[in-house]
Amino acid sequence: MKIAWLLCASTLLAETVLVDGKKIFYRAEGNGKETILFIHGWSCNETFFLPQREGLSKSYRVIALDLPGHGKSESFDRYSIDLFVRAVEAVRVKENAGRPWLVAHSMGAVVAREFGKKNPGLARGFVFVDGSIFRLPPDEAGRERWKQMMENLAQRFSPALEKQVRERNVSEFLGNLYADATPTEFRLMILGQILQTRPTTSEGAFRALADLKLWDDAALAQPVLFLRAGRQAPPGEEQYLRGLFPQLRYKFVPGVSHFLQLERPDEVTRDIAEFLRSVQK
Repeated sequence: MKIAWLLCASTLLAETVLVDGKKIFYRAEGNGKETILFIHGWSCNETFFLPQREGLSKSYRVIALDLPGHGKSESFDRYSIDLFVRAVEAVRVKENAGRPWLVAHSMGAVVAREFGKKNPGLARGFVFVDGSIFRLPPDEAGRERWKQMMENLAQRFSPALEKQVRERNVSEFLGNLYADATPTEFRLMILGQILQTRPTTSEGAFRALADLKLWDDAALAQPVLFLRAGRQAPPGEEQYLRGLFPQLRYKFVPGVSHFLQLERPDEVTRDIAEFLRSVQK
């Protein structure tokens, strides 16, 4: 297992773009005719797709950004999925990326889906790596309870908490995302990276997911590859996702953590490359 990716400084070209007057950091490399734009997940940063960027930059132009408040991007007073979408669009425009492929992990899948909903046809297609695409209760009361649950979870990452308490909460939350076989060293590496994210960002980004307007049944017409990790595939998920993504290809990857792009980098890179080639035929 290659677990040193996050410890290595990227050699890709570093750039910034302004969103609401604040700098958004990103890296770009490759000279392919088509572009892949990578979107990381909650409290992560652009390095969380380093193996895939290294592997795909020989055939594609690859771009990865730090979402607002994450990594080297500047902080904002408030966070929303719409803000993250605007950051993705700002990078796309500055890099003249045309119609990119969007490859997104975790919360990044919500960002990518909103990008697709707001900009129909602008993305060539999507790859969701253990994407946080939730199936909410159908009734209004159930949806409100879900929203409250998410907001309560967000408070566990609040900067108002003592540092030790907050870090323990983050560790416990991440513990639910690992597989039984996930090595301790890998878990500690992920925890160390997540804890580098500003607490205001961690709380605000998680709270942004509780916006019920995000969770509609709008479908995306483009091809979608969905890689789901875990102990078992969520019952009924594939069928539900086909309603959202009619051109869905669904793959369950058992025995691997939420961070499968780092835990099994070669397999995920290969899955992405094969999907893109098959769609392009």
